[in-house]
Amino acid sequence: MKPIQQTDDFLIEEIQRMYNLLGRAPIGYTEYKYRQKAINRFGSWENALQLAGVNGATISDEGLEIRARYIHEAKEIYRILGRAPKKTDFDDYRMVRYYFGTLGKLCEAAGMKRKNNSWVATENTL
Repeated sequence: MKPIQQTDDFLIEEIQRMYNLLGRAPIGYTEYKYRQKAINRFGSWENALQLAGVNGATISDEGLEIRARYIHEAKEIYRILGRAPKKTDFDDYRMVRYYFGTLGKLCEAAGMKRKNNSWVATENTL
């Protein structure tokens, strides 16, 4: 039996449907099972989102409580473990990337400073 082919229109409509359902762009395979197919078809995930008319970046005041929780977690990781957080410290690192863009930006938001290629605490961190 031949596998079903998804058209470009189908992929775009599914991105829009998930955007409307989630209130934001889908993140990863668990929220959009055709992600890799869309990347292959449109050249990148950003291109697919753009074609769907969906903004993949967060709005500055979106998820303030969630951002605050991740900042608190980053500070606690540093306080308890004596190091900056790693990707593996988070259950769903994709959400950290969605709200902060990078792990480094989360560390900055938590008051850490870059020193000798690593993140260190400041008085604002602890």
